[in-house]
Amino acid sequence: MNESKTCFPCIKAVKICFVTNLCPPYRLPVFQELSKYYDVLYIFTKDGSYKGWNKYGNIRYLLCLSSIKLLIKTLEVDFDVVITDFPTWYSVLLFVICKMKRRKIIFWVEEWHQPKTIIRSLLTPILRYFLVNCDAVIVPGKAAKIHVLNFGVIPSKIFRAPNASVIAESFKLPNDKIAEYNAKLRGNFNILYLGRLVRYKGADYLIKAFYILRREMQNVRLIIVGNGDFKYELMQLVQELNVPDVKFVEKCKDEERAIYYQMCDLFVLPSIWQKKYCEAWGLVLNEAMQFSKPVITTDAVGAAYDLVKNGVNGFIVKNGDVEALYRAMREIAKSPRLAEFMGEQSRNIIKNFTYENMVKGFINAINFVIKQVGRRVHYDI
Repeated sequence: MNESKTCFPCIKAVKICFVTNLCPPYRLPVFQELSKYYDVLYIFTKDGSYKGWNKYGNIRYLLCLSSIKLLIKTLEVDFDVVITDFPTWYSVLLFVICKMKRRKIIFWVEEWHQPKTIIRSLLTPILRYFLVNCDAVIVPGKAAKIHVLNFGVIPSKIFRAPNASVIAESFKLPNDKIAEYNAKLRGNFNILYLGRLVRYKGADYLIKAFYILRREMQNVRLIIVGNGDFKYELMQLVQELNVPDVKFVEKCKDEERAIYYQMCDLFVLPSIWQKKYCEAWGLVLNEAMQFSKPVITTDAVGAAYDLVKNGVNGFIVKNGDVEALYRAMREIAKSPRLAEFMGEQSRNIIKNFTYENMVKGFINAINFVIKQVGRRVHYDI
């Protein structure tokens, strides 16, 4: 956690029911911190064991893996406020329950791009009703805020809890180890992609852009870390184009991510638009910037609009544009001084995207809906 001395109000009398799908490691610090200030019961609708996400720390939680169990539990549990992610099937159920019990409901909205499907088009008027009539909305950044404003939510009900993912200092390599690894890389400029290998992540566009770059610059290397159902096609693409210096690495453990971030010179998240999917945020950008790395991403990534300043700490390029991605990578790869400067700017920008500031956003939303005189404190983020 951030070591800031900011004091939060402790309002244990307020009972919070926080319903979401999973408890990933990057969310647990936020859940634990929020539990220090309110009486929070977390209800998870999925068992994260299949991903290794079954560590819950010291939070109070329940697993409700069916809609019936969730319905029963939320009807019998005493709470003042419900917080839940939106849009989900259970957010609609919880909205109805809160209105029946005359309790407050806060929607946590990371979505910022409307899926282009017939079903979603038909559901949009209904979702708009729920969103406009909830008691408050929490968003991670600018893109999601614009999205909910377009749905008709009034600005005074919108609160920002900036998305955070902070890699522990204990996972970082000491300087002598970094020097040892750098010596083995023999002066290569290392470009990193780390994440799931699925189509909407756009790694095929990255490979095509790197292919152009590699023909021009001999000292560049592309490292792709991760697994997914698109991996075989990506490996086939590398073979078809006969691209040298592309290395695929199996999905790494959380504690190993720091190694790859420290060893790279540039991080790229090349996600694209798809009818059903877009990159809601892209926490790997947070993590790469924590390690003072320049970053390149696309206009299909939610975090881009908060984390990346064009020409300052990296570039935002049009999604699916191989030529634009190549030019951005070339601009940074050809100038070590620019890469270092951009990395320093990344480090400065990401300082505000902490677990503490994320918790502040939740506290501001909760205080807004409970409206308790003398106990309501607003924090600027």
